[in-house]
Amino acid sequence: MVEPEAIRTAIAEYQRTFSDGDRDGWLALFADDAVLEDPVGSHRAEGKAAVAAFWDAIHQRDTRGTVKPVLAPAVCGQEAAWAFEVHVEVGGVPTVISIIDFGRFDDDGRIAHIRAFWDPTTVRR
Repeated sequence: MVEPEAIRTAIAEYQRTFSDGDRDGWLALFADDAVLEDPVGSHRAEGKAAVAAFWDAIHQRDTRGTVKPVLAPAVCGQEAAWAFEVHVEVGGVPTVISIIDFGRFDDDGRIAHIRAFWDPTTVRR
């Protein structure tokens, strides 16, 4: 079983690599058979190739989001939940998206399944 600190480190790296635009570093945090739902209820990216395609799709835009943690991760066993904001410009307008992520991690501390909870009511300009 993975230690809680390893999960916290993976989450911090997830947020750092996303903010830094480090595609390879971000993808390295995922298990080969990982599932990503962002937002929950949308298309599920299943497998590392699909997770990479998700990255590519959201990074086609002219701006890159910066992640700012709001609440430290609560880690229970091999699962965790945490809150953060993504700061990005949309059409030249500064925008903040408040998100709650829920993740399950494998025995190596890699992301096995991650679900992002956000909707239009959590987006503010």
